[in-house]
Amino acid sequence: MALVLSEEQSMLRDSARGLISDKAPVSHLRHLRDSKDATGFSRELWKSFAEMGFAGLLVPEQFGGSGLGCVEAGIVIEEIGRTLMPPPNQPHNSRDRRWRKDRGGLT
Repeated sequence: MALVLSEEQSMLRDSARGLISDKAPVSHLRHLRDSKDATGFSRELWKSFAEMGFAGLLVPEQFGGSGLGCVEAGIVIEEIGRTLMPPPNQPHNSRDRRWRKDRGGLT
């Protein structure tokens, strides 16, 4: 099955790729590893990531998120994986799902 991105999805991919390749090249991960950074991720990078709306892709607009779907989240996650950008947490999707369910966003 071929996955053809819509124009909006391509723009999302290009925005994520631009931010991540600029601020989180593989050397960024290596620096965090070699410096034995206690947090394991860059707060400044994730602040930029959140300011672009990527942290709230699956959160409904009524709660301050982007209200997008799993395909769009997958597009951004693929870009994160492209440079091995370290996330501040791993289980964020399951936590987001619980948050949305608690607020009536999921059934």
